[in-house]
Amino acid sequence: MRIGVLILPSAPWVKAQDMWRTADDMGFAHAWTSDHIAWQDMIGKEWYSAVPTLAAAAVVTRRIKLGTLVSSPNLRHPVPYAKEVVTVNEMSSGRFILGIGAGGSGVDATCLGQDQEWTPIERAERFAEFVELMANLLSNPITGADGKYYQARQAPITPVDATPTHIPLAVAANGKRGMALAARHGDIWVTNGRSPRNGVIPPVARPDDVAGQVRQLENICETVGRDPSTQRRLLMHVNKEPSALASLDVFRETVDTYRRVGITDMVVPFPGQAPFDTNMGVLEQVAGILSEL
Repeated sequence: MRIGVLILPSAPWVKAQDMWRTADDMGFAHAWTSDHIAWQDMIGKEWYSAVPTLAAAAVVTRRIKLGTLVSSPNLRHPVPYAKEVVTVNEMSSGRFILGIGAGGSGVDATCLGQDQEWTPIERAERFAEFVELMANLLSNPITGADGKYYQARQAPITPVDATPTHIPLAVAANGKRGMALAARHGDIWVTNGRSPRNGVIPPVARPDDVAGQVRQLENICETVGRDPSTQRRLLMHVNKEPSALASLDVFRETVDTYRRVGITDMVVPFPGQAPFDTNMGVLEQVAGILSEL
C-alpha cells in the first residue's frame, strides 16, 4: 500500500518547509495539503493558501508526489485553476496530483459573497461540471466550454506544441453521482471512509463503510465501461480516535484491514499539527517499514 501524509497549511513556511522535506526524506509516496480559505476550528488562526504552499513544497522536495486534498468549486473556477495546476506540476517536474471534491458548508461556501450556500442539487451539478471541465483543460492546449455554471472561451492552458503531460485527478466522492465522476475521470478515488447512516455522517472512518463504498465504486466502474483495477483508491484516515498512528502495531493492523477491502493508498496526518494528535516517533517507525506495506 502507498502511504502518504497530510500537511495542513497552518504553519509559517519557515517551519512548514521542514515537514515537507521530512516527508520526502522519509520515503512516503505522497504529501497533501488542504485547500480552504479557513477550516473548522482554525478560523481566525494561521492558515495559508494551498497552491503557493505546494509550489514552495515542489522546490524543497525531490521525489514525493504533491497534491491537494481536496480543492473544490467553492473557491475555484476551472480555467485559472487549471493554469495554476499546470504551473505547480511543471515546478515539481511532474509530481502533482489534483485532488478535487464537491466542497462542503461553512466559510468556504459563502466567503465569495454568496447569499446562501448552494443546495445539494446545485453542489452536485457544479461538481460534475467542474471535474469534467478540469479534465478537458488539463488534456488539451486550448479548451472551450459553455456549461450552466462554468464557461471557457478558447482557454489556452498549455503550449500547443508541448509534449502532453498527464496530471492525475484524485476525485473525492462518497455518493453514487460523485463516484460516477470518479469512475469516468479519476485516476484515484478518494474517500474519508464516512458513509452516512440514516442521514447521519459518523465521526470516524469505518472498515465496513469503506468496503461498501469500494463495492459500489466497482459496480459503477463496470457500468461506465471501466476496469475497476485500473483505479487507485485512497483513504484519508484522519481519525482522532482510534488514530492509525497510535502505535506501529495499530498502523500495521489499520493498513492490513483497509487493504483487504480494496484500498491502495492511505493518508495520515503529519504529526505536530492541531487538531490532530499524532506521534512523530510512530511516523518514523512507519517510515522504516514502508517497503513492507
